[in-house]
Amino acid sequence: MIFGLARDYKAGENRTIATPREIASIVNAGFTAIVQKGAGERAGFPDARYEQAGARMVDSLAEVYAGADFVVKVKEIPKECTAHTRECYPGSVESLRKALEQNEKDGGTAAVLLEPFGPESGTRVAHFDYCRKARELCDEFGALLIFDEVVTAFRVGPGGAQGYFNVRPDLTVFGKIVAGGFPMAGGLGGRADVMSCIAAGVKAGKKRAYVGGTLSANPLSCAAGYYAIKEIVGQDAARKAGENGDKLCAGIKKLIGKYGLPFVAWNMGSIVHFEVSGVMYLSAADSDIFKKIPERQHNIEEFGAALTANGLVTLAGSRIYTSMADDESTIDETLAAFDDVFANIEI
Repeated sequence: MIFGLARDYKAGENRTIATPREIASIVNAGFTAIVQKGAGERAGFPDARYEQAGARMVDSLAEVYAGADFVVKVKEIPKECTAHTRECYPGSVESLRKALEQNEKDGGTAAVLLEPFGPESGTRVAHFDYCRKARELCDEFGALLIFDEVVTAFRVGPGGAQGYFNVRPDLTVFGKIVAGGFPMAGGLGGRADVMSCIAAGVKAGKKRAYVGGTLSANPLSCAAGYYAIKEIVGQDAARKAGENGDKLCAGIKKLIGKYGLPFVAWNMGSIVHFEVSGVMYLSAADSDIFKKIPERQHNIEEFGAALTANGLVTLAGSRIYTSMADDESTIDETLAAFDDVFANIEI
């Protein structure tokens, strides 16, 4: 993170400078940097300038040492982290085109990164043709198309969402499934010419983006992932898990109707969504949005807690993933938990 010069910080902003006497207030800060005496004005850098500044990062107040000139506390993501990114409205081809046209005035767009089914595994469902049109726009503006398939790869089917939509991205981001349960953060794959620009400490002398990690290309994890995916394909796991998702979603919809609740449920195969507060659908144009967000977030947290009390663990009280291992008994148990919670909701 690059925070800029200490003198650039202004009073009243989230990013402020505190003296040693104010160190106690750092306990709630999201980031802390201690700057040694003689470090000058710079408040901490992760690159060469960081070492020149003589600063060091600390993880807790226990590491605060005597003699510090001042403490920098940061409660927001530095603007530099998003200076070269632009968001567009989810699932809107028009919004994407507008963003690409605006970028074109400043040198163009390097890449478009999206979730094929829509943000948050399809919480805001994208139109069926959105990925195809996004591919066409990327080709038109000379940008790479990157699919985030951390959730959808191998869950939607052996070909992931790109196989389902028959749209080929330039790069694909995969989740931990590529390691078959063994240690590894995930994976990245795509066009050979693009992947050739990535290096992990080999073939020096050429401009490359360094991508590496402790378990990158670990032989054991790679082998485990290979055989796990082979089993997923061989046992037709995606189809079986998807059918279980269809049954669970149909049951949740039936219970919503039974109690006359203003909730909705939908699924894309084994990805089952249920919306009970609408927190993800608030409009930024709503003048009361900052009042409604915490209220609705509280509602969804209580709903999730109620399901947990009934033995059902969900993702943020709004999502469940089924698997090929589910059967009539597990689906019935899950629906019984929903039934009990729904029966005790007052509107």
